[in-house]
Formats: sequence, C-alpha cells, structure tokens
Amino acid sequence: MVSDGMELCGFVPIIGQTGEKTASLNAADTIRLHYDQDQVVDTDALADTLLANKPAGHFLSAQRIGGEETFDGVWLRATAGDDRVCRLEVTLEAVEQDLIPRPAVPGRSPVLVKDDSLAYLTVTREGIDLERPFRLGAAAYGPRGEELASDLIAHIDAWGATRRVVRRMTVTPSATTATPGHVISKPESRITLAY
Repeated sequence: MVSDGMELCGFVPIIGQTGEKTASLNAADTIRLHYDQDQVVDTDALADTLLANKPAGHFLSAQRIGGEETFDGVWLRATAGDDRVCRLEVTLEAVEQDLIPRPAVPGRSPVLVKDDSLAYLTVTREGIDLERPFRLGAAAYGPRGEELASDLIAHIDAWGATRRVVRRMTVTPSATTATPGHVISKPESRITLAY
C-alpha cells in the first residue's frame, strides 16, 4: 500500500491486543510515557531523572510556526527515522503545577528517550515574527538530555526545511523486501517513509 495523503490521528487501543506500553514517570501519575513493546525503556531511571528535577536545558530550533500551522510532521519525520521516539503525556494538573516545561501538546508530544535521559518537543511564544510567533524547541532532562535535545532539534529543522513536501508512506508485508529508507518493522508489515 502506498499513501496518497497523511494526517496525524490517534486510535483507541484494541482490547486484548498488545503493542503499546504505558508507564507513569511520577508518583501522582500526571506524567506518563507511552512506548512500543519492542522498545527498551528504563522507566524507573527516567522517573528518577524527573524526580531530581534538574533539567539539562531548554533548546530552541530555527523553526517558527503560525498559530494555526500544524507541526505534526515533526513527529512523523522523527518516528520514521529514529527508534528512540516515544509519546509523552502530561496532564493538565502537571502543567498547572509547572512540574516540567510545558510540552508542545501536553496529551501527545514526541519525546526521544535513551537510558535515564529524555528530550521532548516544546512550543514557545516569541512574538518576533507576527506571521509565525511560535518557536519549536526541546526540553531535556538527564545526563544525555542535551544530546537528545540536539537530535530532536535536528528532526525539527529537517521537517522545517521540507514542511510543504508531500510525504509517501509505503506498507509492505513483512516477508517482502523493504523499500529504501528507514524501516519500521512490525510482525505483519514493514513501513517506510519517503520525502
């Protein structure tokens, strides 16, 4: 199958089907990490890193967006080429308590995870450019946080350079030879993304 259009969407998990795992990263269960069952994630180490509340920093990309402009392509591009991408969920309560810098979309922001470190997508209002007053960036935690933030910024900037390019997703049965590019392998299929 080859796509003729794409749009970010979410699905209600199918009862009885495994695939995605969820782990709380704080005692109040207001910060959660969602990841695939085939990803190796040390959720205890990540929880300890957030509990220490020593951010590695907040880093800005070169990409600015308008108020109504979608930036879901950042997540798609990162997921298609980086096996460290997970989903961060932060509840309204955690946002109001300023437990961590506000993620771009509190209910579903992409996050890069490695060992005891993470970096997630943020949106900061700058107001410098009236047409594009928001700037994309990355908040980082842990000893590898700055490195992960740099990698996330690279995904953001790569998306920004091609934000208007039409993407093509190809899905083939797992027994067939994959098309060129980074492959997401699942039990029944292989998924590749091309620009």
